Amino acid sequence: MSSIRTYILPAALALAVHVGVIALLLVNWDESVPNASAAVEHYYIKAALVAENPHKVKQQKLADAALQRRQAKARLARQRDAARRAELDRDAKAKADLVAKASQAAESSRLETLRIAAQEAEKKRIEDKLAQAAKEASVATEQDLARALSEEQDYRLAVTDDEKAMAYVSQIQREIIQNWSRPPSARNGMQVLLMVFLVPTGEVVDVTLKTSSGNDAFDRSAMLAVRKAERFIVPADSAQFERNFREFEVMFRPEDLRL
Repeated sequence: MSSIRTYILPAALALAVHVGVIALLLVNWDESVPNASAAVEHYYIKAALVAENPHKVKQQKLADAALQRRQAKARLARQRDAARRAELDRDAKAKADLVAKASQAAESSRLETLRIAAQEAEKKRIEDKLAQAAKEASVATEQDLARALSEEQDYRLAVTDDEKAMAYVSQIQREIIQNWSRPPSARNGMQVLLMVFLVPTGEVVDVTLKTSSGNDAFDRSAMLAVRKAERFIVPADSAQFERNFREFEVMFRPEDLRL
């Protein structure tokens, strides 16, 4: 019991102290809280309109005017450059056209010159060909005349066809002998047999080796002697030519020459 009293007394004292503090606070509340409705002091910033500097305005206007003049001058320069380039392009095109026309004219002139030169060359070629033909005809006429004289002489001496053929053979033999150069390697007893082919005009068209002598130099000399003749006098009678002179054999020997 004594212990309970011991706790109650301090608690009662503490409660009394708190109640007294609360009462004091309530009595002094109105004096300590400031009036919310009191006027709030306002602060103002004074401002004044400052006039623009006339000197700077003038300088800016002058700068703007100078810029506009520069821009106008630049536009004018660009326009002049464009006009100049256009003029140069026109001049270049006109010059190119003139060069092209001059080139075409030169080419036409060159072609005309070539055409005239070709005509002159063709004319000269024809004239040379005619002159050569006339010369060959003259030579052929002389050869034909000589052959005719020889044939006439042989015919006068010949009686039969065989005798006439032998007369032509003798003539061919003489021509071959005149053309033959005896090689150093030729020896008695050698012989080579050739086959000779002619056309009706007497021209030699081919010579072939039918039987060799065994000596190449001797064989070649015999064939060369026939080829050198190029053309023999043969009968005008086609039947006699076909029978005896279209193709015939020639026997070569170092000691003599026989057909």
